Amino acid sequence: MKPRISLLLPLSLALAACSGGAGAFEGKWQSTFGGVSLDLKSDHTAAISVVGIPSEGTWEVQGKNKIIVHGPRQDLELTRNQEGDLSDGLGGRFVRQR
Repeated sequence: MKPRISLLLPLSLALAACSGGAGAFEGKWQSTFGGVSLDLKSDHTAAISVVGIPSEGTWEVQGKNKIIVHGPRQDLELTRNQEGDLSDGLGGRFVRQR
């Protein structure tokens, strides 16, 4: 029984390391500048709404505090700040919906 546990532990640690902390980004986000919402799902799909017009995309983790949302027309690079909000680097900010 010990050999199985010793094999499973490194495997589970490797899988956890590969996830890149994606869970911290999952959920619904609303822009503070209005009109844009994101629903980042655990399967790395994204529901995107711009001024009420829905679309779909995907998202991926790019480091500890950065994600890229791949939309139908363009990609959006977002960085999580100290407050836990997402910033696009151009003055746009997304806050988690409660």
